[in-house]
Amino acid sequence: MKSFIFGFLLLSTTLSLLPFVVFSSSFTSTNHIVLPTTTDDDKVFPIPGFSEVLDINGEPLHVGEEYHIISAIRGAGGGGVYLTYVGNTKCPNGVLQHGRDTRPGMPVKFVTTHSRPFNVVRENTDINIMFSVSTSRLCVNETVWKVGDPDLTTRGTRFVVTGGTLGNSRPETTNNWFKIEKVTKQAPFYKLRYCPDKFLCPECHPVDCLDVGVTDHFGYRRLALTKQPFMVFFRKFQKTDG
Repeated sequence: MKSFIFGFLLLSTTLSLLPFVVFSSSFTSTNHIVLPTTTDDDKVFPIPGFSEVLDINGEPLHVGEEYHIISAIRGAGGGGVYLTYVGNTKCPNGVLQHGRDTRPGMPVKFVTTHSRPFNVVRENTDINIMFSVSTSRLCVNETVWKVGDPDLTTRGTRFVVTGGTLGNSRPETTNNWFKIEKVTKQAPFYKLRYCPDKFLCPECHPVDCLDVGVTDHFGYRRLALTKQPFMVFFRKFQKTDG
């Protein structure tokens, strides 16, 4: 009888320890815990492949702040981007580039698709770009960049124009998203690229990824999708610029 009671107690003790053993074995050194990060702790928990986009002074671009997009080329071919009328349109819709580096162009703002609480622009992630300029009441919602339809006068060139909308869930907004990619290791020079991620619109057809370059069009230096990238840097807008 004593041996039976001893065996029963031993079996009960073993079974009571099993949940603890199983639970403990799942926590090993190979199970990593991913901690949420913010802008303030990016240096502690960097995100591989999504480095901050830097302005010409080495500071990260912040969402909602104003910047100039300026050609990395000095002298002829330099200068920033600006908004103006191209053709017979009710609102200015052409995204152009000055041909002289003494003209910084018009300020822009960036909007990101980040679901995490970042307020900085990161490389190779989808962004909206919009001119931050005064417009008429009729044109107040016509400042967001987008890739236009193929132009029949230029064998199908797709120019960068305005008239886009902020958003990422509908097929009609796919043309409104751009990426910023770094092109030099030392100086903070970048290029703009049209290559929207599939998750922005799962039901949309895949698009051909192309760089944003500058092309001549009836005397204008227009931004368009090309195989030759437009190398740029970003400079924070100052009130003295405008």
